[in-house]
Amino acid sequence: MRGFQTALDERIAELRQKLAEARADEDDHLVDVLLQQLETLIDVADRSDVDTTQMEAVLAAETGTLPIIPDPQG
Repeated sequence: MRGFQTALDERIAELRQKLAEARADEDDHLVDVLLQQLETLIDVADRSDVDTTQMEAVLAAETGTLPIIPDPQG
């Protein structure tokens, strides 16, 4: 499972770099496509029982949305 996690981390880092470049080029379409790819990676990780907390924080940072903080009560 560690290899899978490493591959996910590398792919996320790659997507973040491409996002930065797309934003610098003001390519809104490419930004949207890359954000969708990031969301898909998070979904795959979640279905594979990988902790996605950090990935969701990355997505929140890239989209400018506030993360949803789970209720510690339940």
